[in-house]
Amino acid sequence: MREKSRFTRAGALILSVFLLCLALALPSCSLPAQKKYTTVIDGPFDTMTQLVIYARKKGNADAFFARFENELRKWDRLADIYYEYDGMNNLRTLNLAAGGAPVELDPALLDLLEYGLAARSLGGGRIDLLLGPVLSLWHECRTAGLADPENARIPTDAELSAAAEIARRATLEIDRDAGTAFLPVPGSSVDVGAFAKGYATERISAELESLGYTDFAANVGGNLRVSGEAGKDPWTLSVRDPIAGGVVGRFGQSGKKALVTSGSYERYYTVDGVKYHHIVDPDTSFPAAFGWASISVLTDDAGLADVLSTALFCLDREAGVSLISGLSSPVSVLWIAENGERYGTGIFEGGGS
Repeated sequence: MREKSRFTRAGALILSVFLLCLALALPSCSLPAQKKYTTVIDGPFDTMTQLVIYARKKGNADAFFARFENELRKWDRLADIYYEYDGMNNLRTLNLAAGGAPVELDPALLDLLEYGLAARSLGGGRIDLLLGPVLSLWHECRTAGLADPENARIPTDAELSAAAEIARRATLEIDRDAGTAFLPVPGSSVDVGAFAKGYATERISAELESLGYTDFAANVGGNLRVSGEAGKDPWTLSVRDPIAGGVVGRFGQSGKKALVTSGSYERYYTVDGVKYHHIVDPDTSFPAAFGWASISVLTDDAGLADVLSTALFCLDREAGVSLISGLSSPVSVLWIAENGERYGTGIFEGGGS
């Protein structure tokens, strides 16, 4: 009886495998084809976000869109340095409390601040989240100058010197056990504009991947993060050429990839015929003056790509190549100079042609 039972189980297993193979071979039993779904989110991080996902059911796509938008709006509020929100302590709350007492913050925001401290070394010292007083001066002058171009001005030397001195003395204390952050120096402030958007994009994308979502692309105001493939094909990535117009190169990429561009051609204002863009060199307290129109970074992490695209803008090409050569992650960079010349490494070798 035992022998017969054993052979019966074996025969049943073979039959089950046969029926499974037959079912997979029948068109009527195949899974529905993936369809492309898209949506646009307006507002978070003061920009437009475009989402694309290939899914078998519209309900899955809608759930992905809703989850991504909810998380993006949360990160936008947490990282906001201009406004506070009911029921939430954010970076505005932290900055207002400088020189006073520690502020209890969401663990995710503490993660962001710790990432910002680490970004100093990742960016070769060109990223400083405590440069807030200097960046705030430039923001105020740029905002006023765009509203009233005839009276546009740049910060005075005295204003910049005072702000830079506060930034130089500033420290950020994070207590994970207490769940707090503290700025001991009065007047000091954090500014995470150099990396917050990329960091948030990466965190949200990674979380959704852990939930089983794939084959999607998120373009958060120029911070592009892709996952999987565009249906059955690789994602096609390209870079805008701010000098000649159009795009530079078209590259097929699959899996987890991030492409971030920093440039001087969108966020700037003009004073006495001179353009002043928004990327400030921490060494000079002035907009970086290395002759770059844009710098694009392709790597596997949107947070790192955001950090590097900003940091490289504050370096000449030789120093930039040295910086990325010391990284453990594979990184491709495309430099586009104000005179139209292009230089590239990795996938952008040859200037992206």
